[in-house]
Formats: sequence, structure tokens, C-alpha cells
Amino acid sequence: MEFLIVMISLLVFLDILLLVSALVTEGGRGKIERRRDDLRPEKPSSSVARLLAVPFFDRLVRPALRRTASSVGNRVPRDYLAATEVELERAGRPFGFTAETFIVFRIVFGVAGLAAAYWIITGPLRGSIYGVPAAGFLALVGLMLPLYFVQKGIERRHAEIRKTLPDVIDLLVVSIEAGAGLDGALAEVVQRKKGVLVDEFTRLLGAMRVGTSRRRAWEEMAERVDEDSLSALVASLVQAEEVGVSIGKALRAQAETVRVSRSLQVRELAATLPLKMLFPLILFILPTLFVVLLGPGLLGLTDILAVLTGE
Repeated sequence: MEFLIVMISLLVFLDILLLVSALVTEGGRGKIERRRDDLRPEKPSSSVARLLAVPFFDRLVRPALRRTASSVGNRVPRDYLAATEVELERAGRPFGFTAETFIVFRIVFGVAGLAAAYWIITGPLRGSIYGVPAAGFLALVGLMLPLYFVQKGIERRHAEIRKTLPDVIDLLVVSIEAGAGLDGALAEVVQRKKGVLVDEFTRLLGAMRVGTSRRRAWEEMAERVDEDSLSALVASLVQAEEVGVSIGKALRAQAETVRVSRSLQVRELAATLPLKMLFPLILFILPTLFVVLLGPGLLGLTDILAVLTGE
């Protein structure tokens, strides 16, 4: 019974966290609101009607959150804000978060986790041996879940970049060998491809259009993404430009290096699969197999023993 209460409390807590995240995030309901606006037959005429036509969240909640984020940002050390901005940039700026809004997001989740921990330790599990572990787990989830989402976003972006980088480099090589310059080859990639890496190339070209030097734009992209394969590509291009080596040869060599690295990572991942399959096998598959194979025999043995003992 106590275990059931723990599971129900955990599910309720996670539902509350998801609801709060949908309310706090910038883009949580944007698509629905834009679709609703497209289907609206007429626009309100008066200023009051236009004000009331704005959703309640955009009219009151979001401005309050922005003011809170601004107030919190003024009280947080600059170094911490800068570090948070870097992490959010590497994660692809999820939900349009700034450092200030993400800190407010963490505070809301932390307070929700602590409140859930207090409720569970003073309410349904008061005096239970499960109370303290469950409360500690809920508090930890509330405090660490936003950081976990950001870290998973970084890992997902890095994995996509590693996957698409060899093909993108090949397209760059083909374009350069066809007579295009490096900037023209990048523009061709942007037109033909989609994804995280192409988005970064788009920002790279935009930075160069406003006057940033090519080398500085490449280095800023490498710092912004912080992925080893892309950083190696940038270093190779910078070095090739400095010493006058053919960009096409440098790109081709880098593509081969990235493919070898990705092959090694796939083999390493495949080597860990047996260990990852061991625990589900022991906990779920083998017990079921034993029940199916030994169950009828045990039932028959029980009947035989009952006959022999005369019961």
C-alpha cells in the first residue's frame, strides 16, 4: 500500500512539473495559438477588444515571468549567467530560454520538488520507512530535472552533428571541386540540407555577412557548439587557410577522420549492449520463462505429493 502511494505521488508530481514547464516555456503553446489565430474569422476593432483577444497567458503570465526573470538576473552573479548562457546555446536554446528565464524555471521546479517532498513526508508517508527516501528523490528531481533536460539537449545536438558531418563535408568537397569557393559551398549546403549543423552554418554565413572575419566566425561556431568533430574541422580549415593547403584536400581528410571516429563509437556502443541487456534479462525475461516452463511441472508435483500424503 505504501509503495502504491509513493508511485501515485511521483506521478502527480511529474504531472505538475510538466504543467509548470508548459506554462513557463516561451514556445509551449505557440503553435496552437498561431493556428487558432489563423482560423479566427475577424479581428477585434476596439483597443479593449484587441487586449482581451490576447490569450491570458500572453497578457498577464508571460510579462510577469519576464519581469521576474529580469529581477532574478540582476541578483545572480554575472559569471553564473554567462555560464548558463553558454550551456543553453550548446543545447540549441530550448524553448527560447535566456539565462534569466532558465534560472526562474529552475527555481520553480526546485520549489515544486521541495513542496512535494514536504507534502509526502508529512502526509501519506508520515512515519513510513519510504518517507525520507521518497521525499529526497522528489526534491532531487525538482532541483536537477531542468539541468538534465539541458544536458540531454546538448547530447542530442552533438549526436546529430556527428551523424551528419561526414555527408556535409562530402557535399562541401564536391562543391569546392566544382569551382565554388568555401562560402559558396556553405551556401549550397544550407540550401540542400537541414538539421542542427546546417543551422550553425546559416549563423556562420550571417556572421560573415555583417563583417565578421571568416576565421573568427568559424572559431565562434566551434566555441558555441563545443563538439569535438566540428572543432577538429574548424581547426583543419583554419590551418589549411594559413599554410595555403587545398581546402578540398583538408575537407576530404577530415571527412575520413570523422567516419573512422564514428565507426569506433558505434563499435564501442555495440560492445556495451550485452551488459545493458543483462539486467532486463534477469529481472523480466528469465522469471517469466521459469514460470512458463516450471509452472505446470510444479503444479503436477503438488498434485502427486497430495496423493502420496493422502491429503
